[in-house]
Amino acid sequence: MSTGTVVKSNRKFPRRAFNKPVAFTCKGLSAVTQGVEIGEGGLSIQTDVVFNILDKIVVNFYLPQAGFFTVRAEVKNTMPAQVTKKDHMVYGLGFVDVNLALKRKIRAYVARTLRDQDDLSKILGLDKETA
Repeated sequence: MSTGTVVKSNRKFPRRAFNKPVAFTCKGLSAVTQGVEIGEGGLSIQTDVVFNILDKIVVNFYLPQAGFFTVRAEVKNTMPAQVTKKDHMVYGLGFVDVNLALKRKIRAYVARTLRDQDDLSKILGLDKETA
């Protein structure tokens, strides 16, 4: 049996963990919260701020080796935060009108992060099948 489980996803683009600060502005409220995942199609965040589906939001975040970015997004879905802070929700945000250059930078970040995780798994011996 493999130590890693592959789950089939309906996502258009792959995502990776994004445990980094994310600033947002929505309905006149600005705050800094925690990112959860990122992909070229969107970003998920955890926050105690209540959003509605289809709310418009502006997010600011930093991608290592790429820089700071400001992107318009829309709240696509929500779920109770399972392993995050009490009274927080995780919101899935879909990017709106993202330019090709930023999509490429996000794609490179996702690929680089995946490669780094694979390399770490190999170093720790976690990529081997176990009985």
